[in-house]
Amino acid sequence: MSTYESIVTEINQLGRSMERKPSLYLGKDEEGIRDVFVTMLETKFDGVTATGETFNYSGKTDILLKNADDNSNLFIAECKFWHGPEHFKKAISQLFDRYLTWRDSKVALMVFVKGSNFTSVLDKIRESVIQHEYYVKERMKRDETSANYIFRLPKDAEKEVFLEIMAFNFDKMNP
Repeated sequence: MSTYESIVTEINQLGRSMERKPSLYLGKDEEGIRDVFVTMLETKFDGVTATGETFNYSGKTDILLKNADDNSNLFIAECKFWHGPEHFKKAISQLFDRYLTWRDSKVALMVFVKGSNFTSVLDKIRESVIQHEYYVKERMKRDETSANYIFRLPKDAEKEVFLEIMAFNFDKMNP
């Protein structure tokens, strides 16, 4: 759990820093922004491999961190631009239905929000999370743009998964 908390903290710190440095996100698509995060993650943690667009279970997830010693998954993340509540809920389903096995219990959804009205988007994210069919409960609110939830696996309602939802305000990008 401490490794998961460290990973989430590092991602949040980098995302917040990127908000203040538009040159790191302007002109980039989802994959280009993801690569900035993967680059940081692969240099930050000893004994961990970080890859982007990596096959796991039945699809390719955006970010996958593995323990270099035993090749076990430590963390899985999906990156998405905000396109409204329905698209957001589909992104959660994509993560859970396509990329997680029973052994994967520490995941994140990183949401990149273009343009203004960030507060409104944050409200819609919170509303959408609790409406999702796999939602169990809120675990903790890390700050005003990141919260951790407990979800369940679609094929095993007893298996808890920690899902961090992180939103980043890339307001210089055109919506």
